[in-house]
Amino acid sequence: MAFLPPPLVFPPTPQKKFSIFFGVWGEKRGGGRKAIPLTIVLLFWATSTALVAQNTSTLDTVASALQTVEIAAARWAITDVKAPMAVAVLDKNRLQTGAQQLSLHEVLAMVPGVFALNPDNFAQDLRISIRGFGARAAFGIRGIRVFTDGLPEGTPDGQVDVDNLDLGAIRHLEVLRGAASGLYGNASGGVIHLLTENPSARKPLLEIQAGAGSFGFQRYQTKIGQRFHRWSYFLNVSHNRSTGYRAQSAMRNTIVNGKCTWYLKPESKLLLLANYGYSPRGDDPGGLTQAQMDEMPRQAGAPNLAFATGERVAQGRVGAVLEHRFAPRHLLTARAFYTTRRLENRLAIVANGYGILDREYYGGGLAYQWDAAKGNWGYRLKAGLDWDGQSDVRKRFAYSRVGEAWIKDTLALNQQERFQSLGAYVLQEIRPASRWLLTLGLRHDRLNLAADDRYLRNGDQSGEQHYTRFNPIVGVSFSFAPSASAYLNYGSSFETPTLNELGNNPAGTGGFNPDLRPQQARSFEVGAKGLWRTALRYDFALFHIETENDIVPYQIAGQPGKTFFRNAGTTLRQGVELGLSTRLATHWMAYLTQTYSAFKYQTYEANGVSFEDRQLPGIPRYQGQLELRYMRPRGLYAIAQARHVGKVFANDANDAAAAGYFLLNMRLGYIFSFKDWAFEPFLGINNLLNEKYVANVQINAQSGRFFEPSAGIYGFGGIKLRLKTDTETKK
Repeated sequence: MAFLPPPLVFPPTPQKKFSIFFGVWGEKRGGGRKAIPLTIVLLFWATSTALVAQNTSTLDTVASALQTVEIAAARWAITDVKAPMAVAVLDKNRLQTGAQQLSLHEVLAMVPGVFALNPDNFAQDLRISIRGFGARAAFGIRGIRVFTDGLPEGTPDGQVDVDNLDLGAIRHLEVLRGAASGLYGNASGGVIHLLTENPSARKPLLEIQAGAGSFGFQRYQTKIGQRFHRWSYFLNVSHNRSTGYRAQSAMRNTIVNGKCTWYLKPESKLLLLANYGYSPRGDDPGGLTQAQMDEMPRQAGAPNLAFATGERVAQGRVGAVLEHRFAPRHLLTARAFYTTRRLENRLAIVANGYGILDREYYGGGLAYQWDAAKGNWGYRLKAGLDWDGQSDVRKRFAYSRVGEAWIKDTLALNQQERFQSLGAYVLQEIRPASRWLLTLGLRHDRLNLAADDRYLRNGDQSGEQHYTRFNPIVGVSFSFAPSASAYLNYGSSFETPTLNELGNNPAGTGGFNPDLRPQQARSFEVGAKGLWRTALRYDFALFHIETENDIVPYQIAGQPGKTFFRNAGTTLRQGVELGLSTRLATHWMAYLTQTYSAFKYQTYEANGVSFEDRQLPGIPRYQGQLELRYMRPRGLYAIAQARHVGKVFANDANDAAAAGYFLLNMRLGYIFSFKDWAFEPFLGINNLLNEKYVANVQINAQSGRFFEPSAGIYGFGGIKLRLKTDTETKK
């Protein structure tokens, strides 16, 4: 394919050795443990300083970090502190200020319990896991529901690709951690809910940004928007490109997000959404062995170079969300959307390595909500239906060699795959007293899968599968202070294999893998969260999750880059999550996240080998991040991040692992303020210590090609010009 250029080979980059553990739970290093974890010292200093030095009468850009916020990921509006589940919220300042804005990976380390891999390989897309769910993904996201402005980003079979999302258009990000099937169906890890920007009431929105950096990085973005009497619009256009750190790792994409909001009546609102993403180039450098990575980390895998592996993708979506309050206590919500996606990809497999996927997915939903309250007593009811459909036409072609190039040749697979999902749910929220809140939910899903084999030379492999499932969710919270609560919850969840996972049949034929079954989980959680003396915000959670038929990835010799799936018996996931935010002084904030994850196979045997008591690959046992921010409405700002990630096992046997690492990142900027305009130059340096580490682990890869190394020290910078908001102009 013309969009995949000849590969380049780079010399190895010298790396500086440096490691430190700053988490609450120490890892053994050199036979011992750190006696006093760094975060304990910093947190003690931060909290004591905050109590003495804070000035609550001063308003600045960090003040919102210590306020409760209303979330929508729980299916209805509720403050994050009162929700009986683990929730984290990031606002626009945390998401965009001085940032590269190339991937969600940049911000997800700010959320405890969330781990992201693969930020640099745009052919495989970002892999996000919550409490270990999603780590199995060969590409994209599994086990997590992702929504933008109320519309699902993922297909009903559970696959999510975020290559059409632009971080620079997001004003609000919510992450709900825990069993999500009782709310949304077909997901175990949780929910990520994104809200795009809105223009202010009196002034138009206009922002232009340009950035550049190491490895050929370039970014250009324009945002416009305006609100009129009864309607508003928002439009974001961005273009990103990079030559990549490794050979065969270049990317290029253009993303367009549009939104119109009509306030039809005081009690009605119609939201129209459109999105288009086009990536004509996303190269795949593939995995390396440990020896290859040590010798030359910037090289690509030999098969990836030979076949010029990568993908080209185009996706478009339109949708609508209608809210109508036909009485003070009665709210009706309806949604509908349609998405089309075309994908062309090249794998390093002669027999069927060139693939074309034409996908359509669509759906709608209807929900009714009733609110009632009297004194300290309150009640809310929500009942709804979700219907989603998906149709994939999948074709694979064999390669033939012409000179030094491999070209698409004969058809090897042609089948249409369909997934239909119908879900009905009922949620109840009961407030029996002013401090108590009880949430009850029940959801029923019926899922129909079918494969129509259109390639009949090796027989007809058409088939169908049907699943039905009830999933409850129960939660209770107690507000022991006005802005604090303790909670516990229980929920069950399930995940079907995606059409791609079922369609990758290890028998080498079409149809579905007949041995792959859905996974199920039961989750127990207890936690506490809130504000302490307006100086410290905390979020603490303990969880215990039991799963059956965990879906596990593996590869087969002779088919590098192609991932197959099988079921493990049972697994046990237990963990601790901690998030802290504190104001150090008028313009200073500190944020800390820590996660401990003990995830093990309980019963699992494959090819006569038992993996009992082995740790689940793809997830570190320890991870954490400390972030310091100095922010002012104008003038200088500075952001420093220190992140630690423990070792990550690369296979079920736990005999190969990516070493743990420590990263130090820094961003600086300056806001020049004029009458109506703000001008903001910024720069950032990532991996200041030039740490050598692995950005992605290919689980159970063949021939030891587990590792995709990341860059050493690299920088970026940019300039931003924007109209001030109403609030800034008044100041």
